[in-house]
Amino acid sequence: MELRQLTYFLTAAQTQNFRKAAEICLVAQPALSRQIAALEDELRIELFRRVKQRVVLTPAGQEFAAYVRDALDHLQQGQQAMARLQDGEHGTIHIGSIEPLTTVFLPTIFPIFHQRYPNIQLKVRVSRTDDLLRHIEHGELDLGLIFNPNVHPEVLVVKELFRQPLQIMVAADHPLAQHKTVPVTLAQILQEPLFLLGETSRLRRAVDRAFAARRITIQPVVEIESLAGLKELVRQGRGITFMLPALLYSSEIDREVVLLPIEDLSEEFVFALVYPRFRRIAQPARHFINTIMDTLAATQEGE
Repeated sequence: MELRQLTYFLTAAQTQNFRKAAEICLVAQPALSRQIAALEDELRIELFRRVKQRVVLTPAGQEFAAYVRDALDHLQQGQQAMARLQDGEHGTIHIGSIEPLTTVFLPTIFPIFHQRYPNIQLKVRVSRTDDLLRHIEHGELDLGLIFNPNVHPEVLVVKELFRQPLQIMVAADHPLAQHKTVPVTLAQILQEPLFLLGETSRLRRAVDRAFAARRITIQPVVEIESLAGLKELVRQGRGITFMLPALLYSSEIDREVVLLPIEDLSEEFVFALVYPRFRRIAQPARHFINTIMDTLAATQEGE
């Protein structure tokens, strides 16, 4: 069963005349008749009755015509949908993001992107950096927002968005917060109750590496898997932790917690955008990447 046969069939059903149908379809009448006969042979049923100079649908032909109309309507809708996808103004983007950037960074991007492309749907998967890299590599995600990608597959492009130094986070009323511009020393840090994320966290692993390089062992009072829980513990003044500004809402800084520079620590940590190197990137995903880069550039110009 071919598309042209279905087209010939519906045209003949509408005109009730094979000659007129052939003229409309820009084909010779014998060719149209042969194709309709082949369709009847394939279906093993008569679709038309010849009545004088006309052809009319049989009961079976009327029923089959309803299915063909529906099928061609759906096909046309599919063609229109594909045309919209080509212009990049419609479609769905599958985004991966680490949890902190999902709550702090992405909400600043979404309104801007939606205003530009209101008909593009976003689906966000929240996971750890290592998992996101694997999902993107396997084609399960279009792009991802990750933290500190020390090692990544060659099939992926990792584009640095920004980098930040590690800082100490204390409650706004903590004694150390009284001198916000004065760097905190490692000796001062080790005298305070220390809260850290769990050992599987990339931020925690980065902190451990930084201290191991200085042959310093840190003993946290609390290890917690939740960034929100970690921030709440510090906010209540129970202790201090290591933090990056990008992991905090701007409304939290100075009002609830204070970030302090560390005198003896110069390492910077990278936040990056990652997407496939060789696989084709759909236009909607490219629009999202461009929106991120435009927003960051505007932010940096405003600083």
